[in-house]
Amino acid sequence: MGAIIQSSDVNHWRELIQAKLDAGGSLTALAQELGYARTSLSLAFRGKYKGSTDKIEKRVIEVLSTVECPYLDKSITTAQCSAFSEREAPTHNPSEMRHWRQCRKCKGAKA
Repeated sequence: MGAIIQSSDVNHWRELIQAKLDAGGSLTALAQELGYARTSLSLAFRGKYKGSTDKIEKRVIEVLSTVECPYLDKSITTAQCSAFSEREAPTHNPSEMRHWRQCRKCKGAKA
């Protein structure tokens, strides 16, 4: 399941972008990572985008938000969390199967 945008996340996506930029990232590289044109991301980030920014906001949160994975004992993106927990059971690999079972109980990407 993907991250659900809550009303408390209204500006969270902008904070995630700003944190990435503050860490030395570029808007061009971030736009490419998100799959958007630099101009679209820049306009949305500055509040000057003419259309709805819902899809951009959702993608930013999906790619830049992190959750603590109790199985891996590290932070991973919500997109990584969702991709792992939503895949078919990895019956070919006992270690991944244990991880997958833990994911089914975890609230990480479901939050």
